[in-house]
Amino acid sequence: MSAGLAALQRAFLAELRAEASHGAGPGGIEAALRDGGVPRTRGLGIYRHAYAARLREALESDHAVLGTYLGDDAWALLCAGYLAAHPSRVRSLRRFGDALPAHLAQAAPFCAMPQVAEIAMLERLLLDCFDAADAPVADWPSLMARPAADWPMLRPTFHPSLRHVACEWNAVEIWSALKAGDTPPDAVRVASDWLLYRDVDRVTRFRSMAPDEVLLLGHFRDGGEFAGGCHALLTLYTPEAVPSEALRLLRQWCDDGVVAGWDSAYQS
Repeated sequence: MSAGLAALQRAFLAELRAEASHGAGPGGIEAALRDGGVPRTRGLGIYRHAYAARLREALESDHAVLGTYLGDDAWALLCAGYLAAHPSRVRSLRRFGDALPAHLAQAAPFCAMPQVAEIAMLERLLLDCFDAADAPVADWPSLMARPAADWPMLRPTFHPSLRHVACEWNAVEIWSALKAGDTPPDAVRVASDWLLYRDVDRVTRFRSMAPDEVLLLGHFRDGGEFAGGCHALLTLYTPEAVPSEALRLLRQWCDDGVVAGWDSAYQS
């Protein structure tokens, strides 16, 4: 590609993004374009509108429930602010909205409504779950068949779709009500943890997690082993109760289909 063509392409993209000209030469991008069937100013306007409209469509497709929650005017404000602050730098529209939750947590007026950023985060994580790589699913009998010597150093390998989201607001309840076509509850500050995953039927699901599950899941995802996980559960249960509670959680993950396999550092 010639230096002149590259400079023209950069200038054209800058025009679409309403940025300063980048090397288009005297007169800007309009002067560098040839006359055609459509006046240059009008043609650039058409491209500029189509470029922004396509990016807005991508956001709306990824965040349909959030758009419903905000309403048309606030949604238009969100899109305009996000496009200005985060012009597309990626080849795939699938990744264009990745910075939206962080943007909403900082940009006025949405930063005054923390549940909005959490709803956006939930929707992006659900997209990630759906798009995650395939993996085998380990069943409960395969775990029960492992020798006793494996258990202290046992580690579950989780399915690539598994995600954990910690909320400070009732964003999941708001999202769920809107998704079902119901009136959403008022925003309330309440801490909760949620497990997101794609099941064997390729349906994206989520459910709440109690503190013991959050603790053990975090332990395993940080590379911990079963013996250490049982030790961590001693902060919540008596020594007599820990083994059965740990097994209960392992069984739950198997039933959910979020365990891809079992690993053990034990060497016979």
